[in-house]
Amino acid sequence: MREYTVPQTVTVTEEENLTDMVWANAERFGSAVSFQRRVDGTWVDLTARDFAAHVAAVAKGLIAAGIRPGDRVALMSKTRYEWTLLDFAIWAAGGVVVPIYETSSAEQVEWIVSNSRATAVIVETAAHRSVVDSVVDRLSELRHVWQIEGPARPDTPGVVDELAAVGASVTDAELFDRRRRPGADNTATIIYTSGTTGRPKGCELTHGNFMVELGVAIPELGALFEADDASTLLFLPLAHVFARIVQVGAVKARVRLGHSADIKRLLPDLAEFQPTFILAVPRVFEKVFNTASQRATAEG
Repeated sequence: MREYTVPQTVTVTEEENLTDMVWANAERFGSAVSFQRRVDGTWVDLTARDFAAHVAAVAKGLIAAGIRPGDRVALMSKTRYEWTLLDFAIWAAGGVVVPIYETSSAEQVEWIVSNSRATAVIVETAAHRSVVDSVVDRLSELRHVWQIEGPARPDTPGVVDELAAVGASVTDAELFDRRRRPGADNTATIIYTSGTTGRPKGCELTHGNFMVELGVAIPELGALFEADDASTLLFLPLAHVFARIVQVGAVKARVRLGHSADIKRLLPDLAEFQPTFILAVPRVFEKVFNTASQRATAEG
């Protein structure tokens, strides 16, 4: 077997973690637009300072709700701004994120939540919540089930507003202490395989894994990430590691990031958002190419 090695080009210190970039961006580039959210048909700007404030508020709520350092929090949702917000907020509270595909069956949800020993699950919709509810009696370590799109009662807020309210008494100093606890060698996420060869297997990725990979990738892809107007529209499922790398890379490189999960709206969203680059699997590009080719042929 031939082996090839190259000198290490990126150094990550033991105390670094993935939340550092959020506060660094807010401090140094606070007024820069970091995200755009589609609200009532309009793309709304969110600055680096806005995002850090959102992450802090939700992280404080997780701390107040009893999420401890190292606790696993499962996240079951399609790709949307709240996914990214909750990802960083769970890290800021010292937790570990366990993604679950939004299309997962009750059996898959039960296995991933029990095998990861998750103490909380955040779902997107009432339909997702019913899937969790159908197996909750077999999940002995599960203490919380939260929902992004407000529960059935209209007077009850979704998880973002609920946690922001719950965490109002947590101080900035408490949050700082908590978010500094994970280091580069601590687990950031447990991503489960698809299960085609048996039950899904959890793959642990550390904060350092992400930081070293992106420390190499961003300079190598400087033409994409380092342009002054760099922007990308994320539509891949964030339960997959590729989308997570794109997400964290966009935050690290201060790329304007948008989310689109409705494949039927993808082409209109691309036209409206106008990303300077997109990263996706080959099938997506093939579908766009074939659609464009068919349209061009039909129109002569």
